[in-house]
Amino acid sequence: MYPMLVNSRNLFFGAAIVLGLVASGPVHSFDDGAEVTIDYRQGLMRALGGNMAATAAIVVDGAPFRDNLSTHTRYIADATVDIPALFPEGSDFGETDALPSVWEDVEKYAELSRESHEAAVALHEAVEQGDDAEIMAGFRTLGQSCRSCHEDFRRRD
Repeated sequence: MYPMLVNSRNLFFGAAIVLGLVASGPVHSFDDGAEVTIDYRQGLMRALGGNMAATAAIVVDGAPFRDNLSTHTRYIADATVDIPALFPEGSDFGETDALPSVWEDVEKYAELSRESHEAAVALHEAVEQGDDAEIMAGFRTLGQSCRSCHEDFRRRD
C-alpha cells in the first residue's frame, strides 16, 4: 500500500506543478525554447492519456482502484485548464502528432479545449459526489470531447 501512496502523492504534486506552470504562461522565448515547450506539451498529453486510461479502467472495466479515481480526475481537470497555451506560435515543428490546424484555427481549438476542460471538471465533481450514473455519463462526455478535438487537430496513427 505504501507505494500506492507515493504514486498518489507524486501525481498530486505533479498536477499542482503542471497547473502552476500552465497558469503562469510561457517564460522563455520560443526562438530558444520551442523544443522544450514541445517536450513539455508531449509529456503532459501522455500524462493526460494515462490518467484517462486509468479512469476508464476503473469506471468502465471495474478495476479495483476506486480510491484513486478522484486523483485521476483531478489531474485531468487541472491539466486541461489551458491546453491552447501548450501550442504557442513557433512550436509547430518536429516530431509531433499535432496537425497544422492547431495553429491555423486557433478559435476552434480553444473552444474545443474549453469544452474538454469543462467536461473534466464535471467528471471530477461527479466523482467527488460519488454518483455512479453521473460518473459514467461524465466520463462519456469527456471522452467524446477529447475525440472531437483529436479528429480535427491530431494526427491519426
